Amino acid sequence: MPLGKRQQRLGDLTKNDINFPKHLTPEIIHTALFIHNASDKIETMNRVKYCTKQIGEQSMSYAMALLVMPWLMEQGKDSTLYKDFITSRKKTIN
Repeated sequence: MPLGKRQQRLGDLTKNDINFPKHLTPEIIHTALFIHNASDKIETMNRVKYCTKQIGEQSMSYAMALLVMPWLMEQGKDSTLYKDFITSRKKTIN
């Protein structure tokens, strides 16, 4: 199914109904979900190539950013800076 013109819907809302930020349009979210639901690495790579051709490199970078967000959050939670911040917050709350 080609992405682009027909994928600009989110429920009953279209991109004309809501002023979506350019990194959170339905097209970007649908692309990220399409790639996320690939069955294996080869299928993932094929989907990335296909979607890049369909939506362009900038939009694809937004979709890929959504896909790496959970990993980045875990990396941040493992950092010393974050652990020190949480420790300091617990001291000020108690």
